[in-house]
Amino acid sequence: MKSKVLSLAVGAASLLALAGCASGSTDASGEFPANDIRLTVPWQAGGSGDLTARTIAPLLEDELGVQVIVENRPGANGSVAYNWLKDQKPDGYNLSLMGVEVATLQFQNYDIDPANYAPIGQGLAGPGAIAVPVDSPYKTLQDLIDDAKANPGKVTFSSPGVGSVWDSPAQGFQELAGIELTSVPFDGSAPAVAAAAAGDVDFSIDAIGTQKVQVDGGKLRYLAMLTEERDANNPDVPTAKEEGIDLQNASWVGIMAPAGTPDDVVQKLSAAMEAAVADPAYQKVIEDSNLVPTYKDSEEMSTFIKEEAERYGPWIELAQGK
Repeated sequence: MKSKVLSLAVGAASLLALAGCASGSTDASGEFPANDIRLTVPWQAGGSGDLTARTIAPLLEDELGVQVIVENRPGANGSVAYNWLKDQKPDGYNLSLMGVEVATLQFQNYDIDPANYAPIGQGLAGPGAIAVPVDSPYKTLQDLIDDAKANPGKVTFSSPGVGSVWDSPAQGFQELAGIELTSVPFDGSAPAVAAAAAGDVDFSIDAIGTQKVQVDGGKLRYLAMLTEERDANNPDVPTAKEEGIDLQNASWVGIMAPAGTPDDVVQKLSAAMEAAVADPAYQKVIEDSNLVPTYKDSEEMSTFIKEEAERYGPWIELAQGK
């Protein structure tokens, strides 16, 4: 009888252990992480977000001791990935990159609420630029503005999506310059910039780093930087402010988890991200791409997302004719 009771107890303990492993939240010692982590990219391969994910993933692996699996889940200005993430178990094993769209899609009839997410941290900032096909007749930003004034609605620009981090400031550009442009939306920055390089649109407004490949390849040239001061890597290119258009904008990329993720898990992920962003290998890749390694922790990002919503909201209303 004692032997039978002992056997049942051992079996029950084994089932409990298996149940603990299946939950995926902790290992036998109760420590996170115990399993691989999935890091989703809301955009297509080739942009600054995808570069961030594939650069930071192995560094996070070093910090966390588990594999970080990157997968692209593009579509609908990032909302495909964001909607997927909010429905995942809040245990730290499913994460997503995030950009300004997590703050702005709420203004565009998308069911995206920043309250559904727990920010982990910021990984980079991507100062912007206006670039034109290399054979464009526009030699200065004023040339572009003059043509747009003479031909309302006929000058086109490629956008990573209506209301996105680069479509929105284009609305501000129109207001400041007193012009009317036509947005041609694409599913992400990489195809939007490629369209400008192919001459399918008149100009690109996007991150300097995303445009860099096409500039280096002789397909695009920078017309103006959307920075406060001239870009150190492109000192001969004036800022839009120097050209009379006081417009600055930068994309940014961070990582977030579903809302309800335990604070200790968020803090562990945030600390791992801080170490990864400070790693010289990460900084070199990001800086070589004309991007800026930038870290904000979870609390700072929560505040920043609210500020971005306040900043982009009026631009999006302009695009909607409000």
